[in-house]
Amino acid sequence: MAPGMGIKAPVPRTRTGCLTCRKRKVKCDEGKPNCGRCQRLQRECTWSEELQVVPQRRQDRGSATGARIITTASKVPALHLSRPSGQNFVVEFPGIERATIPYLHHFVTFCSRFIAYPNDSEMNPFQEELVPLAVSSPALLNSMAALAAAHLSRSNKQHDVPAAKYYSRALRELNDTLSDPHLARSDSALAACLILCVYEICHSKNSLWLEHLQGARDLILYRGGPKSSNCLTRLFSLLDISGSLCSGAGPLLQGNYWIESGLESTSPEPSKALTWPYYDDNNVMVQHFHELMIYMAKLSHLSAQSISDFGRSHPEVIAEKAAEVKRELQIWWGQCPPDLRDQQTGWRRIPRERKLTVAETLEAECFSSTRACMYGCIIYLYHILDPLGRHPQNPEVTSAVFEILQIARETPEGYGLEMVLYWGIFMAGVAVFNDFVAEDLIRRKLKSDTNVSIYHADRALELLEVLWKRQHQYGTKYDWREVQIQMEIQM
Repeated sequence: MAPGMGIKAPVPRTRTGCLTCRKRKVKCDEGKPNCGRCQRLQRECTWSEELQVVPQRRQDRGSATGARIITTASKVPALHLSRPSGQNFVVEFPGIERATIPYLHHFVTFCSRFIAYPNDSEMNPFQEELVPLAVSSPALLNSMAALAAAHLSRSNKQHDVPAAKYYSRALRELNDTLSDPHLARSDSALAACLILCVYEICHSKNSLWLEHLQGARDLILYRGGPKSSNCLTRLFSLLDISGSLCSGAGPLLQGNYWIESGLESTSPEPSKALTWPYYDDNNVMVQHFHELMIYMAKLSHLSAQSISDFGRSHPEVIAEKAAEVKRELQIWWGQCPPDLRDQQTGWRRIPRERKLTVAETLEAECFSSTRACMYGCIIYLYHILDPLGRHPQNPEVTSAVFEILQIARETPEGYGLEMVLYWGIFMAGVAVFNDFVAEDLIRRKLKSDTNVSIYHADRALELLEVLWKRQHQYGTKYDWREVQIQMEIQM
């Protein structure tokens, strides 16, 4: 443990106990069909013999980028980084406060792995490309330390003060950086702005994340526009589209910039971002999720228009546009590869001649989350058309809710996989009406585990709790977008 920091070394955990004990982080005697602890406490004892996903603190050193704190021969604090290939390199931070190094270590070994995709532990551009840039960019360095401290503070409040300190420093340094036209175009400036956006999403209850995201948009435009081959553009697009859906407004940048831009590049060097994350074989997951984002952006625009004065006075226009989006979405979904479109919800329990590799498992998990997002889009579309539930629930919505909840039930907890399911689960929560069993499942899945992801769904769950309470009390549906505005809940 770093002195006074409260940052503990990883502790090996068994993978063979029952899921109930593992979730509660207690020792399991592994008795079957019901272990002794579950029998004694009268809990449901559940097992998963085919659990093949990687925990966030796995001990397989040969397949993940590692980092450790060292002091060089010249007495300079540094991070020693090791790649799966066996290549090692050292990033020195001359002049840095020693108290900051453990936070940078936490950013590299944990936070960076969950900024864009879950368990993104190999060839991660936030580790390999941005950490070296932080040596010469105080804004980026302090934003990284702020995010790491903010994540740690969710389970240990002693990190609140350092988080606020690094955040304030990052803002001050970023303002100084933006005063220089050359530095304002740098990757380090854009990265600092995006990491501060993630900080606000993870650590505050206000809407400052949107201000940082708007600042990132302005920097992207100042740099000449978005480039889809750039990892920072990709992160911006993920935050932009998901944020626009949650806020009920349209995306900040127009067009399908995460797909269309950068195609004219003449650079002979392939971009690392194009093969990111490492477990996405042949970019199948990224390609199809980016295509799904096209329809998510269209739904975001349509949602914003539907609650405008024009939309309220011309519902037929909204209905016509919704029908067109639905038709396009159905055609796209029908053309998706069977591994994605027809994936069985119980794929983890299917007998196989060999177990899936970690990369194969994580890719399959991403297929599940993409399916959940697609079903969430179906619910979102019908909610735009009938936000107050004046008509019987459409069978497509009922089926979408069922599929999302089945995916949520089957997804193992405690591995950081929940972060990619939040959107679908939230929309299922919007669609259910006085279904206490479904509400309990959604509530459990949206409650954050601070040890397995930097993101959380606290405010989404807060909004659902208000929505459900009103529906229980008055026996009628409410528009979550209106409730969000009334309660000033910033998701």
